[in-house]
Amino acid sequence: MKSSPHRPSIELLFKRGLGSAEIARRLQISSSTVRNVVAAIKKRGDASEVKKSGRPRSVNTRNTRAIIKKRIIRNDGLSLNRMASQLGIARSTVQSIAKNDLKLKSYKLRRGQYLSDKSKAMRLEKCRKLLQHFQVRRVSDVIWTDEKIFTIEPLPNRQNQRQLLSKDDSMSPKRRLAHNRLFPKSVMVWAGITATGKTPLVFIERNVKINSEVYQKIVLMDNLLPWVTQHFAGGPFILQQDWAPSHGSRSTLAVLEAHFPGFLDKNLWPASSPDLNPMDFSVWGMLEGKIAGKVFATVDDLKAALEVAWASIDDGYLRRTVNSVKKRLRACVKARGSNFEILL
Repeated sequence: MKSSPHRPSIELLFKRGLGSAEIARRLQISSSTVRNVVAAIKKRGDASEVKKSGRPRSVNTRNTRAIIKKRIIRNDGLSLNRMASQLGIARSTVQSIAKNDLKLKSYKLRRGQYLSDKSKAMRLEKCRKLLQHFQVRRVSDVIWTDEKIFTIEPLPNRQNQRQLLSKDDSMSPKRRLAHNRLFPKSVMVWAGITATGKTPLVFIERNVKINSEVYQKIVLMDNLLPWVTQHFAGGPFILQQDWAPSHGSRSTLAVLEAHFPGFLDKNLWPASSPDLNPMDFSVWGMLEGKIAGKVFATVDDLKAALEVAWASIDDGYLRRTVNSVKKRLRACVKARGSNFEILL
């Protein structure tokens, strides 16, 4: 029975001898309310309210769920702790509502390059052109290239790299420190792959600036040209590169036209698109994984480890990775040039 504020008045009039109908008329309340209070008086001797037993009423109400849903729609990155504090309820309640009632799941933020509206439009246009291009030419004939810096002190994975210690040892010298020097020694690595093979690794020392002259001589003429001559044996091939200043200068374009005439020019290859280049979206990560957690005494030791890791990459992996490019191009078109990896 719902609590009534008229309980004391009903009890007083009842004990004076008035009937239920008369009490209801005098107090101008429903007769059913009076009868319920009178029944309680006859049973217990007074009209005091009996405390209810059992668990307290849950705060997981329709109104609470609606408030939480509205706040999440407004900001799906809102902290559950902060929301619970603002609403004055337990975090476990907010979490339960989000998971069980609203059917939401927590996801880590995906990483991807920032794309402006202009960049998205450009990517959409060029991905369409590339798909048309690969209806005539084979994606397996493309040499996908890129550069990356490797250091002698790879950063540890602080989420997964742990120690098993007793409680007493947790504050002892046994507790290792994950650290790296402020400016660790490093080397720039250039490399390329096709569906059927991989170029040599080209190491460019840290103190060497990769200008047009260095790129043309060390990368294109000294290493890439001899490799494509042998690998493709006079057959067709297509060079892909990003358009860093040294890659797109007039003198470099002249070298490309003379020795690599099938290159993907700026009208075809979109800027801000590491997610379309196998070197970026797969190969460099695999190479890093193969040397992960190792600290090298010298740059030469790092180079040797990279050479071993590079040699271990098999043709099956290369074929699968390159063949995924067309799927990525279609996904980019579907995403209207935006980040698309969620569609894969």
